[in-house]
Amino acid sequence: MSKKYFATTVVADAHPSDIYGLDTTPSVVVSASGDSAVRVWAASGDHAPLYTISTAHRVGIHHVATCTERGLVAFAGFDGTISIWTLAEPAACLVTISDDKVSFWAIRFSPEGEYLAATSLDGKVYIYSVGDDSSTLSGVLDTRGTPGLSLDYSLNARFIASGHENGGVYIFSTETARLLHSLPGHVKAVRAVAFSPKSSLLAAAGDSSIITLYDVKSGEQIFNLAGHTKWVMSLDWNFTGEQLLSAAFDSSLRVWSIEQRENVATHTEADSMLWTARWVKAPTGPDVFVSGGFNALRFYREATGTGGQ
Repeated sequence: MSKKYFATTVVADAHPSDIYGLDTTPSVVVSASGDSAVRVWAASGDHAPLYTISTAHRVGIHHVATCTERGLVAFAGFDGTISIWTLAEPAACLVTISDDKVSFWAIRFSPEGEYLAATSLDGKVYIYSVGDDSSTLSGVLDTRGTPGLSLDYSLNARFIASGHENGGVYIFSTETARLLHSLPGHVKAVRAVAFSPKSSLLAAAGDSSIITLYDVKSGEQIFNLAGHTKWVMSLDWNFTGEQLLSAAFDSSLRVWSIEQRENVATHTEADSMLWTARWVKAPTGPDVFVSGGFNALRFYREATGTGGQ
């Protein structure tokens, strides 16, 4: 059964350069780009701009991570550093994480916001304990791989997954800090990994343009989703875990049914390649997602009652 979505809001000049990073909470969308300013938008209604966060990442930001439980947002910049801020206006910087020997890349909070995980260009995953105004390195996960390009924390807080430039995909136990699975199926860079809401599945994709689904418990490859023709840059599950959203350099957004194992909706944004897309994970109401490409943010909403065979 197909699904239909329509663009409700297009913000043509959301940023002065490509939008690399997006994350959402039930109430806001946070976007970041090659400039140092971060913009916060309403997640519902007309998606109006709410406020701007002027960060110290002068050469721009490539990843954004929010924590709804603690009202925090983190940014990873092209300068190799991470900053953690309060998300409510007026936003305030709580801590900056930097290391002269480490250049951080992808970031993700643990579900309760106690920890922040970060991949690095040295191939390791660093875990920081996040206080109210400080951070402490609490662990390092060694993948023995090439630069880490993607990262996710499972919602049950038991697992961390990382994707790497050499095609490596790894699942770690947060309880033991040990590697549980080195996953097969990718020989090219893995630019997105995402756990399902029940933490039972992991989706991974990247330069091969194929999305691979794995069983988290066994590490077995379950099935592939094919349709994109260029690098897949972003993956995100909807609130129920029934659908997976992908964004790629072929300028397309695709919604996949996990039960049907097929593409059920496609949108093409012909004016730019896409760097990122995220669902607004609200427990009620129609599904809403947002995409980021060159300059523009586009918000999409499910057209309810319009599905068909």
